[in-house]
Amino acid sequence: MSSSITFPLPARLPTRLNYLKLKEHLSPVPRNSLIYLRGGKSKTRDDTDVELDFRQESNFFYLSGVEKSGFHIIISLTIDRIFLVPPTISLTEQLWKGTPDTNTELLDKYDVDFILTEEQIEGFILETQPHVIYTLDTSDAGYIPEKYRNKIDAIRLRGALNESRLTKLPWEISMLRYSAHISSHAHMDLMALCGKRRKEIMYEQELEAKFRWVCSRNGLVRQCYIPIVASGSRAAILHYTDNDKIIPGGPHTLILVDAGGEYRCYGSDVTRTFPVSGVFSNEAKTIYNIVLKAQNAVLERIKPGVYWRDMHALVVQTLVHELVQIGLLVGKEEELINIGVYRAFYFHGTGHSVGLDCHDVGGREFGIVENPGLVEEEGNELNFNRVLQENMVVTVEPGIYFHNVSINMWATNRNYAHYFNMRKINQYRPVGGVRIEDTILITAEGHENFTIAPKEVQDIEALMKS
Repeated sequence: MSSSITFPLPARLPTRLNYLKLKEHLSPVPRNSLIYLRGGKSKTRDDTDVELDFRQESNFFYLSGVEKSGFHIIISLTIDRIFLVPPTISLTEQLWKGTPDTNTELLDKYDVDFILTEEQIEGFILETQPHVIYTLDTSDAGYIPEKYRNKIDAIRLRGALNESRLTKLPWEISMLRYSAHISSHAHMDLMALCGKRRKEIMYEQELEAKFRWVCSRNGLVRQCYIPIVASGSRAAILHYTDNDKIIPGGPHTLILVDAGGEYRCYGSDVTRTFPVSGVFSNEAKTIYNIVLKAQNAVLERIKPGVYWRDMHALVVQTLVHELVQIGLLVGKEEELINIGVYRAFYFHGTGHSVGLDCHDVGGREFGIVENPGLVEEEGNELNFNRVLQENMVVTVEPGIYFHNVSINMWATNRNYAHYFNMRKINQYRPVGGVRIEDTILITAEGHENFTIAPKEVQDIEALMKS
């Protein structure tokens, strides 16, 4: 399937194509079957009336294209008709929130067939007399008539949605490509800014603000996740999001920025690491190039039919070989890998799927994951245990980290201490951490890299110098 499509896309996203793809994974279905989902609802902070920023539930957006809160969607699987239900907004509420779209405006804006009111939901379902109502166990089913609650299947839809969302349609690919391109430009702006102000005192939050501004200026009004702007030793903290410290000086100091904007719910995930001084020290350059070599090894081999676990193993092999070469690890490489001592420096997976969520469908809950025994967020060991397919979008993100907790866990254990050269480790410890992460599309020939921010040492230094 070609991923060539004109961008920018029209306001009316072709989400009906997503439904038709979903139906293939849900089939066969009984006669008079419905899908019912209720979108997310606006929430307020704690016990106040301060409204929190709303972001639509991903599965609901996948089928509706609606980013606003309070909507419902009903789909007849028998006649392939999609019914959108907007929230009921009182006249008083309209004084505060504005006048809602008319039915005609909704039909122009969204890829649906009919508009119902919330008052019509019960009568519509009673008239349809569904044999099954597919929904999610996380979706509010309060509008489904009591008579038909026993017809609810809250299990099967999720598996079909996960399978459908795992590979992307051409229009989705365009959204993801644009999101990654703009995020890449935001990363480049941060490199240039730090190069320009390398002799000034800077705070991590300044870089976060600049990143958000560049994204927002180009249509990515929301971040796919909280940006990580980790400087100095904090670059070894995987999900450091405080972003409130002074960026330290020093010849080895690096800034690790893991950040990606989101365009109409389609996200990106990009990490770049660069020197605060504008020039990599010898130690920083050595570690950086090892990580880059590991990433390039994957990018040279990744294609449909490849197992993700093999790509992770390739990263581990590359990192271990190089760490032995520079003297941080001591011993035979095969033994070091089998024992797992490399986890003192590399303690996460090599990548994950990307789409409507940063860590998109394709996780352990869908049964395509094995636990590699790494330090991961609970329930989020996103290492594929099945072959990669064309039109999957994934990240490739190896790293090396000098985190005192991790190093001490291994190097102070008498069973493993002899594998570590502490003199060498202390030489490289000021580097903090390096991660290089690209968002890529699996193509028939191999891959397309959506991430265009520079990652070669000479290119980063040249950008920071300019």
